[in-house]
Amino acid sequence: MPLQFDENGDPIFNSVTSPDCFKARALGVMPPKHVIPVIFVPGIMGSNLRANGKLSREGSPAWTPPNGIVAGVAEGVRRARQAPISREKQMIPDAVKVDDTGSVSIPRGVFTLTEAEARRRGWGEVHSDSYGGILAELELALNDQYVEAGTQAATPMAAWKVAMTLRRDSGHRYNEQIDVIKNDWHPVAGTDVPPLTEEEFRRLGDYYYPVWACGYNWLDSNEVASDRLIQRINEALEWYKKGKYWIPVGKVIVVTHSMGGLVARRAAQKAGDSILGVVHSVQPVGGAPVVYRRFRAGTEANGVFDIPGAVAAKIIGWDAADVTCVLANSPGPLELLPTKHYPPGWLRFESRSGGETKQLMPALPVSDPYEEIYSKTVQDVWWGMIDETLVDPAKLTGSRGKTPIRAYGEALAAARDFHDALKLECHPVTYAHFGSDPKHVSFGRVTWATSDALTPGRADMLPVARATSHTKLGASTLTLGDETATFRLVKREPASEDDKANAGDGTVPLPSGQLINCCTPSPKVFSMTGFDHQMSYENLHVQKNVLYCMAKIAQLATPVSQLPSCKE
Repeated sequence: MPLQFDENGDPIFNSVTSPDCFKARALGVMPPKHVIPVIFVPGIMGSNLRANGKLSREGSPAWTPPNGIVAGVAEGVRRARQAPISREKQMIPDAVKVDDTGSVSIPRGVFTLTEAEARRRGWGEVHSDSYGGILAELELALNDQYVEAGTQAATPMAAWKVAMTLRRDSGHRYNEQIDVIKNDWHPVAGTDVPPLTEEEFRRLGDYYYPVWACGYNWLDSNEVASDRLIQRINEALEWYKKGKYWIPVGKVIVVTHSMGGLVARRAAQKAGDSILGVVHSVQPVGGAPVVYRRFRAGTEANGVFDIPGAVAAKIIGWDAADVTCVLANSPGPLELLPTKHYPPGWLRFESRSGGETKQLMPALPVSDPYEEIYSKTVQDVWWGMIDETLVDPAKLTGSRGKTPIRAYGEALAAARDFHDALKLECHPVTYAHFGSDPKHVSFGRVTWATSDALTPGRADMLPVARATSHTKLGASTLTLGDETATFRLVKREPASEDDKANAGDGTVPLPSGQLINCCTPSPKVFSMTGFDHQMSYENLHVQKNVLYCMAKIAQLATPVSQLPSCKE
């Protein structure tokens, strides 16, 4: 029977009376009393948002990622018809709030909570298609732990067999055993991966792990989002103090996806004592150059046959006008720009003609991307990041006594302040994995290239030249003396054996993801392949790795033998 909860959060099972001749019995599996909440933090665009009434009718959808193919196509058509004026009004940071009414679905076989309980824990705040599966998997694996739980036929779930043996079935007819360390998880140097012992597995079962979610206003600064996460942590800890059944351990485990990792790292700096440990997935530790590219060319798709990519691009922002009106006014997305920790020289300028590639001007940044790149407008220089005419099509900044470019400058300053505060720091107990797959090409660099021939000396004019014209899809035409050249932003280029900068997960490039290795205190890190950024948690190897990491974190909790066995 599904576990349910009364108004105080205590566990109950609801059943009905039946005649004596009805011999069927109901099985209710009581959870352990000692509780360690799990808080899941989604990535950018993974939280549902609605209007707060300042610019649109309160409660009206502002950002509701579609669930399913049909809904995705419908949302793509709607966004394609949406003018930048409407998009800006709908998605300004101070005009939206988290929407907790999103889709929630509990799969068959998950008996440790109901839909109502999941919604109370915040599951409706996050995108169901992206995160519903991993939320349910964590809830099931951490709290049931066995196939046929509660019966004599109970055996550890496959994920826990992997954790205890570090082997998995190959799926082939001869049932070979595959070493997950060498084939799936790939720990980086210095990461020790001992198997989960039987004693540790038994100790894992001493605690109850209710899975919560924490959506946040991803348009606003991650500084604000980190405060919301701390509130959610405190809410979860206080909830299990209310009733008569639960005995709180006093700490939570945090699991993150993408930008949620930045949120959690900042929260850990401010309230780390309430966090037992953290597991990060595909965190853009040093940002992503693709954000610069989207300001000039809109959201990328992989060619004319990439229909899902094209739909996603329509939803996120097809061209520079769609993107700039939202991102330029929003500190959160700006905090995904490459930080000063990202390897310099990621913005390049090349001539590609006659089968030869030549560097036409020094790569940027040299040391300070905020001053050298992010503060430059298209009106300042042809490669500038911001087209100031696209920042405020709805003319909202004037009502706040600002020019559009000043409003952008304040949002950029907030992003820089956040980066400076975050540094390369993480919770003392941190596990993480990042994508390092050359098949999932990412923009480790962004390149402007021209096929037009330039006579010697003309390239010297490039650093300060202004465009005579530019498009919203990543092209700039400029006049250099008596010559004209058109530069275009290069599309995705594969990683090579000698140059792996464009390897990654399709969104976060390898140079950013692997910066988690440089964080302090030293985390335990895995370099993994075989998954796309947005759906990383759908990968079975990722799921098993995360559960292993969480089980190791749980060993750090106060042993139940040292905790009270009932409430006084």
